[in-house]
Amino acid sequence: MVGPVAEELIQPLPIEIVVRTERKQALYAKLRTVSSVAGLLGIWTLLSMVPWSVPIPSPLASFHALLRLDPVMLATDVALSCRRVGLGFLIAAILAVPLGIIAGYSRWIRNIVFPVIEVLRPIPPIAWIPLAILFFPTSESMVVFLTFLGAFFPIVYNTMSGFWSIKPMYIRSGKSLGASEWRLFWHVILPAMLPIVFAGLQIAIGISWLMVVAGEMMAAKGGVGALTWEAYQTGRYPLIFVGMAIIGVLGSLSSLLIKTISRTISRWDVH
Repeated sequence: MVGPVAEELIQPLPIEIVVRTERKQALYAKLRTVSSVAGLLGIWTLLSMVPWSVPIPSPLASFHALLRLDPVMLATDVALSCRRVGLGFLIAAILAVPLGIIAGYSRWIRNIVFPVIEVLRPIPPIAWIPLAILFFPTSESMVVFLTFLGAFFPIVYNTMSGFWSIKPMYIRSGKSLGASEWRLFWHVILPAMLPIVFAGLQIAIGISWLMVVAGEMMAAKGGVGALTWEAYQTGRYPLIFVGMAIIGVLGSLSSLLIKTISRTISRWDVH
């Protein structure tokens, strides 16, 4: 039997205390985020005061450079980069996720696909730029191909890893309950592998932004990468930092979007 004191100790916390604790945790998380951004700006400001051979623009100078930009042209460049990243990333996801699932299911397909992926995956995506310039007729298709290539390998590899990470106990439990192959995949395998697949998507979107900027700097007209490269060529150094900041913000928002979708779809994942 449990004594009265022990019964008091194991009573569930009132809902008000739980809500108050969650609010405090959310507030502390926001404060940490604000402190992190403020610290970055502070370090940037200190570095801008150092007498380098080429002066580093301060955050204030970069902000003034942003205000001097034509809003329509800036919006056009941002939209171009977002469209290129979105198109290449979407094509990569449409092809890589089913390929990873099929390779996970079929040993025959896996023996064909996996060695090729293992050979091509270590090649830095930027190393494909000369070939992309040679073989693609337009700069637009070249940049989309580069973003596709940057996203493809992380997605397909994480999809296969997600399939292989499923505990055999889940499969045996589903089969013992009489689940068909389709129901087993839809209700057991897919939910178990989704968190790892979404982790691959987050990695892939970051590499896609890296590749779109590299491609736009090399050959494309328009886009945030071309804006940054033009600022370097014309000596407008504050504008370089504006381009870098825009790329960072867009990449963070893209990753946050994927994370939000992941939390919505795979609500059972506590990590």
